[in-house]
Amino acid sequence: MAKSIYVVFGGPTTPVHEEELNRWYEQHLEQMCSLPGITAAHLYRPSGDQLPRTKAKLPQTLGIYEYDTVDHAGAAEALAAAHSEGAKRGAYEAGVSIPGPPDSSFTVDSQYQSAYYNLVSRFPRDSRERWDLTSKTIFMVFGGPTKPALEEEVMRWYIDVHLDEICSLPGIVSGQFFRPSIAQLADTTVKLPEVLGLYEYETDDLAGAIDGLFAAHLQGMKSGVYEPGLSIPGPAEGIWALNPQHQSAYYELVSRWSREDA
Repeated sequence: MAKSIYVVFGGPTTPVHEEELNRWYEQHLEQMCSLPGITAAHLYRPSGDQLPRTKAKLPQTLGIYEYDTVDHAGAAEALAAAHSEGAKRGAYEAGVSIPGPPDSSFTVDSQYQSAYYNLVSRFPRDSRERWDLTSKTIFMVFGGPTKPALEEEVMRWYIDVHLDEICSLPGIVSGQFFRPSIAQLADTTVKLPEVLGLYEYETDDLAGAIDGLFAAHLQGMKSGVYEPGLSIPGPAEGIWALNPQHQSAYYELVSRWSREDA
């Protein structure tokens, strides 16, 4: 069963518009789920707790839309058409017209490109036909192989080793591995990160869980040996690089709507 997500980074144009934008998003999440293929929609904001290396100003809103379809190109076309119709009418019609936010209240982040990503692998690798993002915190990591010749090696490490190992850490309940979809909106013109790692957290002590992740990362770099919950080795030297434009960061769930909630 095909699975993908559409991620949109942005934020209010000024702090004055924050409440107005929150109110719009409450409706927008439900409206987006009327479009073909979209099964759930989520609004996240940056967490107050981050890794020590996360110094960049993060986008203030992260919209994640889950797709369950084999026709990614058709779903992308339907979204573009509904946005265009919404801009023209300014009114909502299920599956046909999705109005944008109030005038001058929202801006798409200039550094973080909105894009579709297809699910490649997840851990735990259970037999469930469906999964959805219900955790209250997610950690997103963007990166890719340092050169095309190393792509298969990076894929093997991520899929066969890393997802399993990182889920041994306190607070992490699942890990997903995504690649950019071939189908994208027409205004997606930049080179996208080749890898999106998305990790779900369930914990009342996020700061402690982040400390545990960072400590396990440092120990893994030093020892090169996997020890569940304590030491998570990185990939082989020189095959992997974090994306310099898309900052790895923690985001906390603000609101969610799915078709099953209807």
